[in-house]
Amino acid sequence: MKSTNWIIGPEVTLPVMLKGREDRVRRQMRAQIKNPCTLVCFTLNIAGPVKRFPLAEEVFYNTFDLIRNTLLVSRMPPADSFIADNVYGPEGYLSVHADAYEVKKVLLPLEEEEPAGRLFDIDVLKPDGEKVSRTELGLAARPCLVCGKTDGICARSRAHTVEEIQDATVRLLLAQCGRYRLSSDMIGRLCRQAMLMEVYTTPKPGLVDLENSGSHTDMDVALFEKSTYALETYFTRFAAAGFELQNESAESVLKYIRPIGIEAENAMLQATGGVNTHKGMIFSLGILAAAAGYVTASYTERETLLPQILATASKIAAPALKEDFRLLPLEDGHIRTAGEEQYEKFRLGGIRAEAAGGFLSVQRFCWPYLAEYLDAGMDYQRAGSLALLHLLANVDDSNMIKRSSREVQLQVKEEIRSLLAKDPEPTESVIRALDRSFIEKNLSAGGCADLLALTYWLYLLSWLL
Repeated sequence: MKSTNWIIGPEVTLPVMLKGREDRVRRQMRAQIKNPCTLVCFTLNIAGPVKRFPLAEEVFYNTFDLIRNTLLVSRMPPADSFIADNVYGPEGYLSVHADAYEVKKVLLPLEEEEPAGRLFDIDVLKPDGEKVSRTELGLAARPCLVCGKTDGICARSRAHTVEEIQDATVRLLLAQCGRYRLSSDMIGRLCRQAMLMEVYTTPKPGLVDLENSGSHTDMDVALFEKSTYALETYFTRFAAAGFELQNESAESVLKYIRPIGIEAENAMLQATGGVNTHKGMIFSLGILAAAAGYVTASYTERETLLPQILATASKIAAPALKEDFRLLPLEDGHIRTAGEEQYEKFRLGGIRAEAAGGFLSVQRFCWPYLAEYLDAGMDYQRAGSLALLHLLANVDDSNMIKRSSREVQLQVKEEIRSLLAKDPEPTESVIRALDRSFIEKNLSAGGCADLLALTYWLYLLSWLL
């Protein structure tokens, strides 16, 4: 998969980076005024305008813990430590009452021996603020990230493109993450990335993307971003609940995580001013996050982990399908939800049935295509646009039915099936024409968009297992 498909997050401008360097100096000065001793400052060296993304964050926080533990084992316990979170990347600080040169020697193996050590910037400052250099310890300059040369010519001449450097960066970060057990924090971060990838995928017929708001007058990309960042912590909590509930039956997990879902929905509505951007995602991705935590808490075989997560998600979701629809048909006077109406009329279970079935639509109609495209090096936006068409051609989207009718939804399915039969990979101009048609008819396949996001999440997760 292309490295840029991993590096998704807010872009940092040069003025922000320059101000960040000034802020770092001020933090270092304040830390050494508070504790007049050796100061360790840790950051990751990430090329390009995006500095914060799940892989980098996971490696940073794990490495910061590793630095602290290395100092403890070396009988150099930090007197104080803190992390400054910034859009240009987190910074970790540790005050140590020990000789700066000895601290540098103890931490050097992390830069030299860890898989992503070349990305570690572990600066050790003397009490007077002067940095201990590698040359003072008789060490050569650090090698080029791409070609391994140590003469510094590559950096001075800009011998490698940003994309080449990012490719090397992602390879190292993935190798480093391979040393960690999958954490609830990482599961939550991947949820954030998958939701951003879905909304950034362009073009998407009738849906919010980077070119327009589709058939939605109350939503745009910025609103989806607000919702996504507001929800990340709740997906982490779903995963953490799964870890904690490993001794319970999978079928009982839903009752424990539903309160988290209610909190998440309230947080979403507060962030968006009452607009429902991700209610379906809270349910479906929340169940998958909980299933991932539940399974990884005790897994032994990495190659079987993904099927186990999907099977466990099915068990977790089963009570929702059974309980939510068990009283149907309902008495007259009850205000039916769209899901209840569609279940009564067409026996369509919507996202509840998808989840209870182990997300078969994802497994059959999206994952095979998305994985093929991404593995071949296609950009995720183009891959996602094409994979979405296969979902539209095969899935009974409840949102589409709600905004039109069952007849219209079936007609759209058939039209897109015919389109894919003629051309399995329609051009962007063809998909944009579909977008215009959907907007004219006020059609939006929000359910399929959610399934695309779930597929992104599963695909990303597969690289870490």
